[in-house]
Amino acid sequence: MKRIARSLVPASMALSVLLSACAGGSASPTDQISHPAGDDLVLRVAYGGGMIRDFFLTSFPIFTMTGDGRVIVPGAQIDIFPGPALPAVNVRKLTEAGIQAILEEVARTGLFSTSAEFRGAQNFVADAGDTIITLHAGGKDVVITVYGLGLLSPEGNYPGVSEAELAAHRTLSHLVEELGNLDPQLPASAWVDTAWKPYQPEALRLLVRDADADPPDGSGVGNALVDWPVDSDPATFGDLTLGTDQRCGVVSGQEADDWYAALSGANGTTRFVKGDHRYAVTVRFQLPDEPLECPRPAA
Repeated sequence: MKRIARSLVPASMALSVLLSACAGGSASPTDQISHPAGDDLVLRVAYGGGMIRDFFLTSFPIFTMTGDGRVIVPGAQIDIFPGPALPAVNVRKLTEAGIQAILEEVARTGLFSTSAEFRGAQNFVADAGDTIITLHAGGKDVVITVYGLGLLSPEGNYPGVSEAELAAHRTLSHLVEELGNLDPQLPASAWVDTAWKPYQPEALRLLVRDADADPPDGSGVGNALVDWPVDSDPATFGDLTLGTDQRCGVVSGQEADDWYAALSGANGTTRFVKGDHRYAVTVRFQLPDEPLECPRPAA
């Protein structure tokens, strides 16, 4: 499969049109792949499954592209203890030609005509997770789920795994790698923004846990104590998550702004105080297309 950067040269009429659009020309609508607009999701790569408790509440997709061209990805995480309370997330906006280049690359795999699951690796790899690629484009809504993506060697012998599935592993591994490293794949003209910048979401997903019985954090300085920044009662915040002592809820508007400000100066050991009680808070940024509620575990 060709790299995106190479596919943006005039190797075909369609991609030549895309390149001229990147340079300031205009592509005919008939040459473009239709997709949702605004905040709606176009393409996402996420992880699911695995053995980590509450993974479905805290995991963040490794790639999200919305209809208005925003690409939202995890940023570099600072390797210190205690780490910052806010996760590092970056955003950069594509032109329509940039969106089309990515959709062309996805279409070129030949794997997104219909939803599919590839689970043959379960016979050879234990406790791996799923890679879930969701596409809304070209009038189709497609979800491709691959267990253990990247864990099957292209040269390996895997009885029971078809050549077609092994080829899908190779192709999708390459696609995910390209999506995770767009800068060398696309020309600067494919971007509206000149560089990546920190993403500040309009909503935050918070996991809240009573921390009164927590031992000292071990850093030698103790847990920093910060006032609970909003009027809500942490003891009744959101909903209790199944089988845990945590509560999950989503805040938006002014409440999200107040929490973002409070968390900006906090770290992983900070405890938020309300009355006589301390609470640990874990934050996960809500993405533009996600509803203002916590997800529920898959049945």
